[in-house]
Amino acid sequence: MTSFVQQNKVAVTVTALLGIGTLAGIIYYMRQNSTSSGTGSASGESSTASKKKKKHSKKKKGGNSATPPPTGSSGSTEVVAEDPATSLYPIDPSTKLPAITSDVLSTLSTEKKEEWALSLKEKGNEYFKAKQYEKAIVYYTNALDCKKDHIFYGNRSACYYALKDYDNTIKDTTSALELKSDYTKCLLRRAHVYEEIGRFEDAMFDLTALSIFGGLSDKTNESYLERVLAKQATKMNDEVYSNLPKVLPSSSSICSFLGAFAKEDIDLDLEKYEEGSGVYYLVKALNEINKDTDEGYESADDALNQAVQRFEKGEYKKGEENLVAIAYEYMGVFAFLKTVDSAVGYVEKALKLHPRPRMYVILALIAADKGDYLKAEEQFAQAIKMNPEDSNIYYHCGQVYYLIGDLKKAQANFEKEKKLNPKNVYAYIQLACITYRHNEIEKCLEQFTKAKSEFPLSPEIPNYLGEILFDKGDAEAASKQFDVAIKLQEALPGNNIGVLPLINKSVIFQKLGDFDASLKLLEKAVKIDPKSEVAWTSLGQLYLMKTMIPQAIECFERACKLCRSAEDRKQTISLLESAKIQERVKHNPVLNREMEKLIAKYNAEAAAHAFAQQ
Repeated sequence: MTSFVQQNKVAVTVTALLGIGTLAGIIYYMRQNSTSSGTGSASGESSTASKKKKKHSKKKKGGNSATPPPTGSSGSTEVVAEDPATSLYPIDPSTKLPAITSDVLSTLSTEKKEEWALSLKEKGNEYFKAKQYEKAIVYYTNALDCKKDHIFYGNRSACYYALKDYDNTIKDTTSALELKSDYTKCLLRRAHVYEEIGRFEDAMFDLTALSIFGGLSDKTNESYLERVLAKQATKMNDEVYSNLPKVLPSSSSICSFLGAFAKEDIDLDLEKYEEGSGVYYLVKALNEINKDTDEGYESADDALNQAVQRFEKGEYKKGEENLVAIAYEYMGVFAFLKTVDSAVGYVEKALKLHPRPRMYVILALIAADKGDYLKAEEQFAQAIKMNPEDSNIYYHCGQVYYLIGDLKKAQANFEKEKKLNPKNVYAYIQLACITYRHNEIEKCLEQFTKAKSEFPLSPEIPNYLGEILFDKGDAEAASKQFDVAIKLQEALPGNNIGVLPLINKSVIFQKLGDFDASLKLLEKAVKIDPKSEVAWTSLGQLYLMKTMIPQAIECFERACKLCRSAEDRKQTISLLESAKIQERVKHNPVLNREMEKLIAKYNAEAAAHAFAQQ
């Protein structure tokens, strides 16, 4: 589940058009587009051809490549050892195995070597089927001495694979692929080995090659590729990103989180407080928070630390316990925003000093962020029990119910919030979104119109109205709303909604095929808000679409460092790894040539489909 902080702001989000990431780079993109084109040829015809090919290969005697027998198959088959007196080639009388030396080979013609090689391969197949892999290896090795052939390497690699000799499996499959780059059995076998030994990037590359050579039609292989990609994402998250410094998210994310709470009823005139005291630093932090900028939130974080350090030493006056508790509460909030484990401890300390309902609300949100909704419900109940008329409770409670799909309870809480705190614009937006979820389109639009009259300068309202309009298919009307949201945000001193309208507008341009205009918006977005992981991810996806792969990789790496939760980061890592695979494909002459053929085929099919629709 996406973190609560990121979902807290919006109930309906624009569906991304660039879904690259569940499979390696361009492969996923091609599959999605060929499916949506309606031609039916990408999967159906190729699948049928694949089945015919399999049936044809079964009819061949001896087959082209030995493969490990299925798990649970019956025991070994008896193989008759060769007679040295009648064998085509020299046989060691003691081992009854080939004993072909370089001196012997030097006397043979090319035709004779090929004859021996074929005979050795066939006998090796017999030993393989009997699971006598060491003897099969001897035969395949002697066959290779006679003739370098991809099938002989492939068969020997199957023996090594059965013996779990992964180093030699990789060597032989690699040798086979150097002779025949589209030797699919060796691509798959080497991918299995790479997966076994944790070389997931190499496994993904082989599976990508397998998909390309198969015309992007093998769904089983795609599922395998997706699984390995997920393993690589987990590995990268654990080894590379797990120890990143804990930092605050984008100011727009913090604003959306704190904006649903009522403003503190505290005199914020710093001159009225003793300079350098804990209370002074608390008030300074609240002033910095009100600036709603990245710099302001960073300064607030520092000031809160200064305040708590003094309070920890007992440096506060009698009667200031409520202010001390508020400082601990905000420390808990900032720790939560940075995903620091100490968040709960700070809030619980605040509760002991001077409890108030919003402390229970924060504990509820922390629980919800971890997926513990029962615990969240208990904490919300505690807040309501303390003060059922506290306006800090119901929006957040409604948001949690919305996220878990209980729209009835969500609506009741948003209605309560709207009544207690009519200045909370998000309550109006969420109620309209629930109406939309009930498919009451006209009523939803009426609610947005009313919200606009209540909050004429709010960029949030036109942005989320634009998302609703885009979702219902009215891209033109959605685009106008995003434009309004962009202008309103630019006119405000803070960063209420951040660059979300720019990102949403960029999706409209993508749908219209104007990728240059989309690119300009996204490049503007990351410049305005360099801490927005969504902006960096969206820009990376567009770069990937335009085959600007190094730029895409850089964007995804930036986004990975900004992700708040492990699950979010794993999705972004999947995009990053997909881009890396696409780069490898681009620099592989054979695969790049095959991809160009597939793209040309796809473009021709798409053009034919478009013509047929006219």
